[in-house]
Parts: sequence; C-alpha cells; structure tokens
Amino acid sequence: MSNKKNYYAFEDASGTSIEFQATSLQQAMVIKKNKAQELGIPKEAFELVSIHKKQGQSE
Repeated sequence: MSNKKNYYAFEDASGTSIEFQATSLQQAMVIKKNKAQELGIPKEAFELVSIHKKQGQSE
C-alpha cells in the first residue's frame, strides 16, 4: 500500500501552483522545497491546497 502515490498541489499567494506525485506528505514537503528553489520562491510561500488521486490511471 505504501506504493500508492497521491498528487499533492501547493500554491503561493500570487497564484503560482505546483503539483506532483509523492508517496507521503513528508516526501511531498521535500519535493516542494526543491521545486520552490527552482522557481526562486521561498518554500514557506507555498501552502498545501489539495491531495488527490488522479482518475483513470492504470498501474
């Protein structure tokens, strides 16, 4: 069951959003930090807005 990935979406106050797959919230926070650095935006600016599974995916 730990193999199941959810999609995590984060957004900052200006409306910049990032979404990606991760196996846990802890992993999602690390990915968020890396993606925020790539964008040049402090990781604290991003807040979690949703966690969901994509529909219609086959593994």
